[in-house]
Amino acid sequence: MATKLKKEVKTLPPLHQTAKTLLNAEWLKVLVIDELEKARDSVWGTELEELIVNGGSTYPYVLLGQILAKASEESVNALSLQGSSSLQGAIDVRMLVKNVVVSWNQEVGKPFPGTNLDPYVNHPARYKNFGEEMESKARNREQYGRLFKVVQHVQEKGHQEAKRLLRLILIEARRSLENNKRDYVGPARASLDDVVKVLVQFLGERSNGVRLQVVTYAVFKAFTEAFSEFGEVRSYSANSSDASGNRAGDVERVRLGKVDYAIEVKDRTLTSSDIESSILKARQAQIENLLFVVQANPLMDSSEAALQRMAHEFTRGIDVNVAEAMPFFASVLILFEPSQRAALLRSIHDALHELGANYKHVQEWLKLMKAL
Repeated sequence: MATKLKKEVKTLPPLHQTAKTLLNAEWLKVLVIDELEKARDSVWGTELEELIVNGGSTYPYVLLGQILAKASEESVNALSLQGSSSLQGAIDVRMLVKNVVVSWNQEVGKPFPGTNLDPYVNHPARYKNFGEEMESKARNREQYGRLFKVVQHVQEKGHQEAKRLLRLILIEARRSLENNKRDYVGPARASLDDVVKVLVQFLGERSNGVRLQVVTYAVFKAFTEAFSEFGEVRSYSANSSDASGNRAGDVERVRLGKVDYAIEVKDRTLTSSDIESSILKARQAQIENLLFVVQANPLMDSSEAALQRMAHEFTRGIDVNVAEAMPFFASVLILFEPSQRAALLRSIHDALHELGANYKHVQEWLKLMKAL
């Protein structure tokens, strides 16, 4: 009887494991920042952005690698790149970047460019430490100067400042991801069961309505692409309110230049107050159709009263309806061909970027698409 070979599990050195844990923890904190622009640093924000966006395929890794090493271990000299450096506190940052930073970069969507899985073998980083030799041979002196200023500052200020700069680097990394649309990796055809399953997973995490708004918008967009006579569909930033833009709803249908159908999305129980305020908005905008797409249990806090209010409004000219999100989406998907269902998945990917959704939602959708 043949024995099964055990899969070898790679064990990271203690410093690398500490760095990996710290990097992942800080990234999760950065992902949940609501107002990212306000979190930027007035002194370092632009410098770090320049290094990430225009630092080529090496300097972004060196930036994060040097700062992460210092943030993970106080005795590390942030100016050293190799353990053979004569500087006190020198370590081999190359392997830390190869083992930790490269895999992190790939997992979060590649805010840093380049395909080399060992970035420190690239010419700009093949030195023992920062200094005259590295500076004299730098092809991009401007970016080298920026990079040196950051690592020198951290080395002078110490461990806690390295942790602060690490957070600032990750803020700029997230900004880069959000400002540059991610490549779509979904399938060309999709079954009803596959799409329903992935939507259930995606909407399973509450997001203050962001994910539900994105999916609702995408479903209506996919529907109007399949059935063009339905009309034009539009939505707005997931972080703004209806009142801020004098809107009729979270998603709107436009016909002949006029909004005539408004959709409100709620990932909580619909209240009588919600219904009343939306009806008044619809009246003011002279809209004849109002739909609530709700993901909650119970769907409404007072079903009988809500139904009476909606029936009363129908006699006044507005058709008000409430739909439970997933059954509603599934009923629409039944009308689609496999290629059109796949187009809906693509539409959700596009809507996440168009509506400015937090990158954690984009990242989760990419993971779900890769798994299909």
